[in-house]
Amino acid sequence: MRINEFLNSIEDNIFTIDGLTGKDVNPIFSNRRIIRKANFILNRYASITKGIGDVYSFPLNTDTPFVEAPSLALRSEAYFGILVFSQGTIFLADMRGIPEVYNTFRVTPITGITNWFMPWQSGKKQYLSFFPMKNASAYTTNLSSDISASDTTIPVNSGSSFTKNHGRFTLGPEKILYSSRTSTSFTGCVRGAEMTEAVSHKTGELVSENNILLFYSRLAEKIIVHDDDFIPESVLNRELEICEEHLEGIIKLISYELLIKVDPERASIYKVDGDELFKQYQLDIRRGWSRIRQGTGLRDAMGHESGSPFAGNLLY
Repeated sequence: MRINEFLNSIEDNIFTIDGLTGKDVNPIFSNRRIIRKANFILNRYASITKGIGDVYSFPLNTDTPFVEAPSLALRSEAYFGILVFSQGTIFLADMRGIPEVYNTFRVTPITGITNWFMPWQSGKKQYLSFFPMKNASAYTTNLSSDISASDTTIPVNSGSSFTKNHGRFTLGPEKILYSSRTSTSFTGCVRGAEMTEAVSHKTGELVSENNILLFYSRLAEKIIVHDDDFIPESVLNRELEICEEHLEGIIKLISYELLIKVDPERASIYKVDGDELFKQYQLDIRRGWSRIRQGTGLRDAMGHESGSPFAGNLLY
């Protein structure tokens, strides 16, 4: 569902009818007020259900001690899978606390290939450290000609070292997905991936392989409204990340919480217990996860296990 459809559904619920004109009027709820409530409820949904999954990819280079975590990652139960690309091979990494890395795992990892990621906080910012640090940087190349923000074939000097199919790379501030590559181009590109913006680029700009893929749960991307109560068209046309089957309940909850203080009788039509609603949605999502991994670092090594890296201690 697009954001404009989502907001229209809420407005249909909370608008009142002018008895003289027979037209919808809404003297109470500005766009700003509706969206402030919607943003709060969507983040509450994400925090409780862990229901917004995403991918965060980036180039990890030689001897990098840490990077910033994705800005909207949940502070609890955010990460559930990490892939490390190294010289044409994909390795599965795990997420562990720093004491667990040194105390639980007593096997020397393969030199220079990151085995474990360790999240840590500094104020409101979250970072990811690596053990061990990589000894090989991400592959790079350069644009061989200018491209516009809409081009889906990206010409480069040499793409031979990059993943052949369904890879990702960083180009300036933009992240790009590609379907396949030749020795001199990336084809079938999806521009402006991972909440970045598609922009034009000049010949010679650096193209860096995203050799880390981080699968995580995050907060909802904020719906923006300007000071003059205007919502940009680009925002209205954006797809919501919420499960379609959960949106009806969320729309009712937002409508109820907006109306309850000004028109309790009308609000009763949409009365929803938010806590119970999100508990049910959480169960729905967990059922969908029942045959896949539900988290990382959820148990200690068993007695017969050495705690070896590369998925030797993962729970499925």
